[in-house]
Amino acid sequence: MWAMCKDKGAFKKTDAPVRQYKDVCFTDTKVNQRIFLQGEAGSGKTTFLAKMAMDWCGGSHVSSASGNSSLFFRDVDFLQGYTFVFHITLRHSVQLVDVYTMIKEQIIDSIYSLGEDREKAYRLVNEIMKREICLILLDGLDEWTGQGDHHNLPTLVVDHSKCVMLFSTRPWKLAVVNIKNSEIYSSVQLEGINEPFELCRIILSRLVDENDLEIKYTAFKNYIEKQKLTHLLSSPMMLSAIVCSFSEEMELKGSKCEIYILLLESLCKKANREMREFEQPPFQCLKCTQFIKPNMEDLNRLAELAFNSLFVNTKENSIVFGITQLNTLKMDGRELMDFALKSGILTAKRNASVKRSTSSFMFIHLSMQEFLAAYHIARNTHLVDSVILEYLNRHTNSYLDISQVFIFLCGLDVSSAETLSSMMEQHHAMKHSGVNALQDTILAGLREAVANGHNEIRLRLSHFHFNEHTIIDLHRIWAKNAANVLSLDVRISKETFGNRRMSTANDESASHIKLDLSMCRKLKKLFLDGKGILLKGKYNIRLIVCKVHSMPIVNTVHVFVLFT
Repeated sequence: MWAMCKDKGAFKKTDAPVRQYKDVCFTDTKVNQRIFLQGEAGSGKTTFLAKMAMDWCGGSHVSSASGNSSLFFRDVDFLQGYTFVFHITLRHSVQLVDVYTMIKEQIIDSIYSLGEDREKAYRLVNEIMKREICLILLDGLDEWTGQGDHHNLPTLVVDHSKCVMLFSTRPWKLAVVNIKNSEIYSSVQLEGINEPFELCRIILSRLVDENDLEIKYTAFKNYIEKQKLTHLLSSPMMLSAIVCSFSEEMELKGSKCEIYILLLESLCKKANREMREFEQPPFQCLKCTQFIKPNMEDLNRLAELAFNSLFVNTKENSIVFGITQLNTLKMDGRELMDFALKSGILTAKRNASVKRSTSSFMFIHLSMQEFLAAYHIARNTHLVDSVILEYLNRHTNSYLDISQVFIFLCGLDVSSAETLSSMMEQHHAMKHSGVNALQDTILAGLREAVANGHNEIRLRLSHFHFNEHTIIDLHRIWAKNAANVLSLDVRISKETFGNRRMSTANDESASHIKLDLSMCRKLKKLFLDGKGILLKGKYNIRLIVCKVHSMPIVNTVHVFVLFT
């Protein structure tokens, strides 16, 4: 976990690690009243908030009991400074704005059934929140919609100003939430598991014979290096799937689609142990599966539900939906629901009510819902030019919202992914504000496509930000987008080419990056910073900003060249 700082209205990662609860809740000696815990799907955001709540419940004995098992977040005594901790799941209150009302509905109503008892509890909690320092954990801001008015975030009334709110969210949500510079917020970024191989060894020790552990663990590390899966191990969900598949002698190639199919197959096995393989699988990731084919009809219906709930339903019913939405899609059949609930693909929750009880449903994880939605699109490619196009036109900034669906689609159906990338790029170009929120998504889509054997995918991008981390993969996208490029930002440190041999363009051992601008008819802005940047071709650019570090006398020279 890393601290973040505000930069021109957006949060930027710093080099400061966050290893204690105090570091989450304080900046220097200043209390953070509003905190964002950012992290991608499956990075452990929900688990971390649950851990905070349970550590607060456990008190000081938790720290001593843990011994030397963990160097991180052992300052449990710090949490005792909060008189109360309230844990809220925002997907269950998508249209509510007032946090106190969420606490009443999600916590108090689940404890007290009688109206009189509830009213007493309401008044008591209200007085507590006025007088005491409380920590409110709000899980899943990216799953919260609000009422569509001026409220960008759940809020507390003035009387509850002592309370601290900690939101967990995917990063894209903060890119679209309008946070004023005058407002005091802090943010930390959760990147997943600090020592992934240590956790892999622990899980392996539960799956293999003790005498074989060291041999299996060494083989596992070699397997991860050979298949280039290290970058996936930071995600707890991905790590678990990779280790379990290895213990069953199933090799993975680094594809997210492949891993989610593995997760899906393990869920299907819980509901139906019938085994049958595909003779000709419709998608590469279905090859060699055994429990998917016997359940295809039910899975296709659930994929349709996943797609419709995300792209057709209203925002407030996209994550959590009731029996009405199931009836609309004719998904309320007993056999289908038995399969969905028994497998665990869907979960159900009984909603407490004074008048009557109702049930709400959701997928086991938002990322599973997104994978199934992408699978449905890949089976019905016309949906991109119809339903999804309408969705993108209907919702502001929604092209960021569907990033995970797009990445999965890159691994399933190249043609649909290419069309969708063009739509996303058009929306991004209209709203581009200097922060390239789309590039990371496009790069992740490229890697997913390559992992599934789609090496010639042509994804659309018009704003390019090259650095030492993106230079190789981004150059592959650049080569097919030169005519679309609007801005080019290249920042290459002097160590980039010295520490490793780069491969760009046709030069397999390049010590530089070569960019052909001859086709860049739309290029408006160019920023260059570093060594080893070669430009080729004639260009008519309105503004060039060059930052040169090789001058013998001065450290930096800024050159502004204006072309008419």
